[in-house]
Formats: sequence, structure tokens, C-alpha cells
Amino acid sequence: MTDPTDPTAEAAMVLLREHGPMHTDEWARRLVAEGHGYLADMEELAEYIGHPRLGYLADGRSVALDALLAGRVLTHRLTEAEIASGILDAHPDLTPLLPFDDHDPAAGGLSTLFRDLDDDVFDERGVDDPDWPTDAALLLEPDALVEFRAGDLVALAFVEGELRLTAAAAPPAPAPDLAVALADLVPMDRPEPLDGIIWQLMADDRALFAAPTTPLGDLITDAGYVCDGDDIAVRGFDFAAHRGKAHAATVTAAHHLTDDETEAVMAFIALIGVLERTPDDERERAVDAVVTSTRDRFAGLARPNAARAAFGEAYATCRAGSETLHLASAVLRDRGPRKIAPTAHWLAGKAAELDGRTADAERHYERALAVDPNWDEALEALARFASDRGDAVRAIGLLDRVEGAYREPLYDLLQSFLPVDRPDLGRNDRCWCGSGLKYKACHLGKTEHPLEQRAGWLYQKAGSFAQGIEWRPLLISLAQIRSAHDDDPMALYHALDDPLVADVVMFECGAFARFVAERGVLLPADELLLAQQWLLAERSVHEVEAVRPGEGLTLRDVRTGDRLEVTERTASRQLRAGDFFCARVVPAGSTMQIFGGIEPIEPGQRGRLIELLDSESTDPEELVEFLSARFAPPRLVTPDGHPMVACRAVFEVADTAGIRRKLSRRFGAADADRWTWTEQGSVLGVLNLAPCTEPWVLEVEAMNEPRFESLVDAVAAADPGARLREQTRTPAAELMAQAQENVRPTHPVDPDDPAIAAALDEHIRGYEQQWLDDSIPALGDHTPRECAADPTRRDDLIRLLDSFPQEERPGAMSVRRLREALGL
Repeated sequence: MTDPTDPTAEAAMVLLREHGPMHTDEWARRLVAEGHGYLADMEELAEYIGHPRLGYLADGRSVALDALLAGRVLTHRLTEAEIASGILDAHPDLTPLLPFDDHDPAAGGLSTLFRDLDDDVFDERGVDDPDWPTDAALLLEPDALVEFRAGDLVALAFVEGELRLTAAAAPPAPAPDLAVALADLVPMDRPEPLDGIIWQLMADDRALFAAPTTPLGDLITDAGYVCDGDDIAVRGFDFAAHRGKAHAATVTAAHHLTDDETEAVMAFIALIGVLERTPDDERERAVDAVVTSTRDRFAGLARPNAARAAFGEAYATCRAGSETLHLASAVLRDRGPRKIAPTAHWLAGKAAELDGRTADAERHYERALAVDPNWDEALEALARFASDRGDAVRAIGLLDRVEGAYREPLYDLLQSFLPVDRPDLGRNDRCWCGSGLKYKACHLGKTEHPLEQRAGWLYQKAGSFAQGIEWRPLLISLAQIRSAHDDDPMALYHALDDPLVADVVMFECGAFARFVAERGVLLPADELLLAQQWLLAERSVHEVEAVRPGEGLTLRDVRTGDRLEVTERTASRQLRAGDFFCARVVPAGSTMQIFGGIEPIEPGQRGRLIELLDSESTDPEELVEFLSARFAPPRLVTPDGHPMVACRAVFEVADTAGIRRKLSRRFGAADADRWTWTEQGSVLGVLNLAPCTEPWVLEVEAMNEPRFESLVDAVAAADPGARLREQTRTPAAELMAQAQENVRPTHPVDPDDPAIAAALDEHIRGYEQQWLDDSIPALGDHTPRECAADPTRRDDLIRLLDSFPQEERPGAMSVRRLREALGL
């Protein structure tokens, strides 16, 4: 709905993420009263708005939507499907009002839903057309529209902070002509966000849509324009071509592709689209047409980077299933350039993996290597399969043929499981294991490691499987929850490797069960049995009963009462008897071990956590959120349980004699014009009468809001003529945060996965906007914006920016974007 690259939009999104949306009638009235009308730039918004609902206009300004939309009325003509289902197609007639749905249809409100996200709702309401609505809709109670008929005009208005749906007045108000206004706002060569354009029209004309009139979609059509999803453009505009170019640019940036690689990936996506949309009896002819027009463009898929991009885009963007990917790989293999044969076999292997056909996947990867023995993606895939089999020698041999693979964690892990030969035995000596065979025929080059040691390897095998593309959205979602309380701009990146996040994806989300079902055929027999045992082990709350530093722990499972002797070298040096933690304790050969991290638990949390673990309805997000709450800033409260807030007010008083007498009667005798409110030995507030030239001032202070309100009421009763000059209310946590040093930019990372890169990019852009308004010690505690506007400090700011890494990399602040935002 907004341009994410626009600095104004970025700043607003930071505010929205930090504070959440709220109605803003009070600050809107203040803006109007001070001559600002509805509009303000971001500095004014930051000054006046604590919790805005912001809209972004076509001219780049920001708008208070509460004030802008108050009293506006938009209309919509009902269809049979809408009446029968209680669902209104929102586009384009009602789009400008969507930010203010009421979220509670049962209470007469409306809730926004989207076709792709809420398909179950449409099924429940009997909507059998998969293409209706194409985008957003408004959900009402099922029978909310039964009194209407098809063709009736309904009106949706934003009144007193709520959306209200009524029958439109008949006849409606004369239709406004939007042609001239739209010509000034919508360019000929590109689309614009529909909501921003309509909000702009409303801001420019306060009388527009003040009464029910012709539906917005009809007005747009009559003016010579057309809508497509959230966008508006001139009639005849090629939205499909525009989206194609935008998508290609996104693919290029996300995967760091060359032009010919991007062309190849887009050709592959087009092929996927044809295979998905074309009926079986027409598919061969449609594929012929695609291959004829794009065959030469497929050549760029010969490089592994482009192949990875093609697979990722087909899976994530086109939602291609394993069958479609298999068909597409066959087309590339049989009808594409010969040089892309390894890619075709590799894609067929990925399709087989998605379908759980491990043996087929391995055969396809072997065929890729038969064509090109050094094709990286096939080498890495086969190395993973060799690792699953426990064949560290073959796995390392394959990885040694991949440039830079020695830097991967898997490579180091495999090194620790290479066989160790017995130099004291000759090749023809009897084997050390007692089998009676010669050493060369038995364990030469095959030295086995005990299961207790291989348990960690097994866990890493499953962890690698859980990093697959199917699990990536869950991984990112849980990492966002895990890092929600951390202001470090790299918090999300670090959370992607968090042991709890990975373990929840594996067990609570089902990745480990899939791993066992699909890769179990590769595992050594004892590891497969161990993995099946792990599926039965539940996450639980454990009490530490005894500690053997550097060796292990004696634990009591609080849920079952079982006592466990656990081998744990690191945690046994940190935990003490009496500590409680949440973890998954699993068998590992002759030992018990802990994988997936150890989460410390406070006594007050144990009951609720046990309830969550016992409940079958607890979802993974809820569990991670509960276990991550310990990272949240402390919630400081006063002894009576109210949040600790430093409250201060300053009154001007005239009747000092009267107020002294009344305050002393209420709070006891003053000490040098200072009254202390105490109860049961606790200080609840302070009032201090300070002389000045004229008039005198009374300062009032308390550490929570109920006490503060009591003191303010006491002052009003003691001196009805007292005038409040100023007051502040600052949460204690905010005071503590202000006392801490601000987080500085950290070293950049270069994650390979586009989905992770995209999530990090969104995260870092928000941090950049926060940084622009932080007080920076290196700038004399001034903000970058202040220094950019002050010629005497601008050089200091430039030197600071010059000291940052200048290279644009995912996960790092962009000096280029910072300079643009600061006008440097």
C-alpha cells in the first residue's frame, strides 16, 4: 500500500512498529488548531503524535487518517454473492477505508480479510468462486446483508472512530468528476497506490465524499482510469508488463544475478506459470509456445546461482508444487540447451525431495554429476546424503570439490567423525574389534564412533534438513518472535541460529518427524532407532538436584517426577542445584543429553509453562513467545502493583497561606514547605512549595499514576485557583533506557538465503530510521538529523558516516540510504 523505499514511509513504519495503531483525534485537533490542517511532515508528526494511524499521500506528505476520513462516506453496489456470504469485495470502492476495520463482525463491525490468507472463511460462507474477491474483502456477520437486494447501494462511513455500514440515500449525491484531479496525480507511465491517491483527493477537497455518491470504482472508470489490485493507472496501462519488470528487478537484487541469469529465471517462472494454469489436454501446445519463444533464454540457468534462484522463486512466488517442478525440469532436460542439463537434473532432485522421495532425489543428483562432475549444487546435496548415512569420508570428498565449502559448519563437523586408523595394526592383522576378519577387510578406514558421540551429528543432520525451503517461513517467524525484545539491529539474524528456534521448528513444527520419515532410510540403524526415540521425548521443566561441574547434572522432571542423569559439560559449569529450566532431554546411547538449548525458568513461570507444555492447543509461536519473555525490559511496579511511572506537575499558586494550611491538614506538617505523603512507612508522593518572583510554584511528584492523580486532586481542592503550568509522565523503563548507551552499528553479515536477506533488510531499514533520531555520543549527544541541519556540526556527521563500512551488504546499515535521508 506504500512505497517501502520512501523515507517518509519508512519513518512512519518505524513509529507504527514501535507503538501500534491508535485513534488520534486529540493530536489531529491540535494540528488543526495550530493551522496545520490535516497534514504534517514527519518531524511535526514525531512532535505531536504518540501513537498515529498514518497515511501517505501522493505528494509525499503524511496524513492523520482518523481526522482525514472522519465523516467521509464511500458507497458500493451489492452483488448476490456478497449478500449470500456477508462478505463485501473491498476493491476498489472501499479501499481508502480499510485501515479502520473494526475487527469484530459479531459486534456489528467489519474485519478485513484476504483471499490468499483466509480461504477457510470463504469456504465456510459458501463462496465457491476461487477468483472472488481477487484481493481484500470486508467480513460481516453472515446475515448482515439479507435485507438488501442485488444492485442496492450501501454506504460505508467512518463516524466517531468507527466504520458504519448503512443503506445509501436515494437518490445519491451528484457524482464528482475526478478526471482533472487524477490527471495531476497519476502519471502516464506507471501506476500509483490507489489509497494514497484517494486520500490525496480528500485532503485537497474536504467536501469530497462527504455524502453518499456513485461508487468509487465507477468514478475512476468514468474519469478514464483503471484499477488493478491496490494500484490505479491510466486506461490501457499494461499492469502485467509493469509487474513483470518489477518482479525481475526484485529477483535480480535478491539473488545477485546478472542480466542473462535474471532473464533465464524469469523464463523458468513463465514456464512454471504455464504448467500450473494450463489444462492437461492443452499443456503440450502451451509448453511448445513457451519453449519456442524462450528456449535460448534458459541458458543462464547453467550457473548454480541462477538455478538456486529459479527454484526459490518458483517455490516461494509461484507456489509451485513438486509435480510442477518435476514437469518443468523435464522440459528443461529434454528441450532446453544442453548446458543446462545439470540444472534440470538438480531441479528434478529438489522436486523429489519436496515430495519425500529421497532415493529418487539422490539418483537425480548423481545424474547431474554425470553430466558435470563439478556442479556445486549436486555435490552439496550428495554430501548431505552421505552425511546422513554416516559416511564422513565421502561427504568430505564431495565438499572438497566445492569452492569454499571448507568454511561451512558441516565441514568442521564431518572432520570430527573421520575414521582414525590404528597404526599398531598391519593391514593383514586380525581386526581389533574381535570379528576374526583381517583389519583391511573389517575396520580399516571404517573406525566407528560410539552412539553417544554421534548423537550430536544426528541432531545436526536433522537441523540441516529443517533449514530447507519448506521450513524457512516458520524459521523466520519464530526468529522474529525470539528477537522482538532486542533492539540490536542484528537481533533477527542471530535469532535465526538460536537453539530454541531451531529446536521448535524441528519438533513442535514437525520438521524432525519429516526428517525421520524421509531420511530414515539413509541413517545408520542405531541412529534411526535413536531418532525414533527422540520423537517420543517431550520438552519439559526440569529442576537441578545436583551438579558435577564439567561432567553432568542430576535432574528431576517436574511434569513426570522422573530423575535423570544427564551428560552436559557446558551447562554443568553454570547451573546450580535448585535452578529450574526448560529443555528437551533425550537418550544418546548409554547417556542422556540435552539438545535445543536450555531456557532458565523463574519460579513464578513454572505453573504457566507446564500448562502450555501439557496443552495440545499450544502452538509453537505461543511457546517461543513465552520462553522469550525473559528478554523483555523489566516491568517496574510500585509496591501496590501499579506500573512505575515518574510523574511530575508544576502548579502556579497564589494563596500560599491557604494551601499550606490545607496540605498540612491532609499530609501532615511540612518540612521547609515540603510535604511527604506516607502510608505504613512508605513514601507515596512529595509536594514542594518553591518561592519565585511571582507567582509561587508548587511541584508535585509521584512514582505511579494513581498516586499522582490523587496528589493533583489534593492540590485542586487546596487551591481551586491553582494553574497547571506543566506535567510529565515518564515510564521508569524509559528512564533506564535513556541512561544506557545507544546501540551502535555493528558488522554486516552476508546471508545467502533471499528470504532471510529480505527479513533482515526490513529489520535494518527500521533501525536506520531510529538511528537518524537517536542521540549519538560521537556527535555530542545530538541526533544525526540535528547535525545535518546545523552547519557547525555537519562535518562531524560526515566524518562519522565516512567511518562506517561503505559497502552495501544485507544485514548492515546502508550509508547511502542514511546520506539520502539526511540530505548529504
